[in-house]
Amino acid sequence: MHCRLRIIPYLCTMKTNRVYYMRFRSLGLLAMIAVCATLNVSAQNSERRPNNTTYFSTDELPDPTVYLPVPPDTANTLFVDDFMRWIWGKSVRDSARGKQASWESLYGVRRMATVFGEALNMDITEESTPAIWRLLQRVGETGNKATGKAKRKYMRMRPFARMNEHVWGEFDNEWDLRHNGSYPSGHTGFGWSTALALAEMAPEFQDTILRRGYEYGDSRVIVGAHWQSDVDAGRLAASAAFARMHTSSEYTEDLEDARAEYQRVKGIKVQQTTAGYPHIERIIDFPADTASYRHYGDVAYYWNAKTERTGTRGEEAVSDTSCTANYFMQTYGACTNIPIDRTSTPDIAAFVDRVFDELCNACSQAKSTGFRQRPFLRMGDHSALPEKDERYSKSSSYPSSHSIIGWGVALALVEVMPDCQNSILLRGYEYGRSRTILGFHFKSDVQAGRLVASYTLARLHNEPDFRRLLAAAQKEYKDASGPTPED
Repeated sequence: MHCRLRIIPYLCTMKTNRVYYMRFRSLGLLAMIAVCATLNVSAQNSERRPNNTTYFSTDELPDPTVYLPVPPDTANTLFVDDFMRWIWGKSVRDSARGKQASWESLYGVRRMATVFGEALNMDITEESTPAIWRLLQRVGETGNKATGKAKRKYMRMRPFARMNEHVWGEFDNEWDLRHNGSYPSGHTGFGWSTALALAEMAPEFQDTILRRGYEYGDSRVIVGAHWQSDVDAGRLAASAAFARMHTSSEYTEDLEDARAEYQRVKGIKVQQTTAGYPHIERIIDFPADTASYRHYGDVAYYWNAKTERTGTRGEEAVSDTSCTANYFMQTYGACTNIPIDRTSTPDIAAFVDRVFDELCNACSQAKSTGFRQRPFLRMGDHSALPEKDERYSKSSSYPSSHSIIGWGVALALVEVMPDCQNSILLRGYEYGRSRTILGFHFKSDVQAGRLVASYTLARLHNEPDFRRLLAAAQKEYKDASGPTPED
């Protein structure tokens, strides 16, 4: 249709000579055919694009419509955090943080190269560092693509459109944003997945890298392009996609090429590929206390989750108080094609043990950063399990250790059995939500725990022992589940 509209004005002003007209019409038709053929080829190339610019197609990546909740409606009490964060975003637009957010509205690898080049204290360009550039582009586009199905399904209205305003990011195309779903945030998917990959490449800069990736997501709230829940979902979708990327030999090759290039540019003879655990206080903002506007979001979620304590979901939440390697083998085994236990799948069991131990260590460090009172105490209430109240009152609510371990094991198992990725991630998400249902954790405790899990796994991939256990677990699963259609 667009091709014809462009040709018609010329037809209307041409000479009336019939021969000339017929020749022109023939040429016009040929031009239309050529243009449409070109568009068709472009469309076909677009369909093939995942092979060039991403590691997996949208259909191959974890589906956020399965493992993430529906975004909150404006009439729902769960929307209060989105509203409060929208107010916060507007309040900082005239500050240095607001200018940063506007500058970061530019989507794509060029902005990522600048953002993370600053974090790494080096220049990243397509000409001087092609391997790092390629890693940024492919990881980021894969993280963005992981949000696609949910964007199309929910078509959530953007904050600026909902509030009858204009988007504030200087590089944002308002027309495009109005016709593109807000949930989850694609910019956040790009930024957080890139941060995870670079933290794996250069663990000595992991805190700075991860902080910049975290801020990049929050910038979308400041400019009014996304609600906070869009950004939160974008980080989880990126984490899930990042786990899936580790099943691609192309990602492994790109990462190694980028690491070698990084070492060359930095003049590093022998890189320290392992580092201590990232420091949560340097990466994630500590949750709001009762004096903050943002506390209302946690409170609303607390009362909403409390209604689920009765019935089957409440019983599942009680079962989820168990936090052992054996329990995770059992609960995730129910989501997969084969049972997971120490007898029938010893290699997968050994892998789960290793991941569990690592995540427990990450919990200890993250918990040491400060003390936050548990929700049931803050509300002058009891938890769903009053007999545990005294014990829980002595430990910090932030971040949720159960959520760190539960989400971390889920991400790790996605790498072992990607064909079961959606059911595993759904179970991992609900395992963390059980903590809010019981009243042991605020939602922000659980959200922080899942982020800790994602960057702990990025760090863990640098350890040879972990990679050996992962390879053995992958082989055992493949042997036990039989050949795939690709085989």
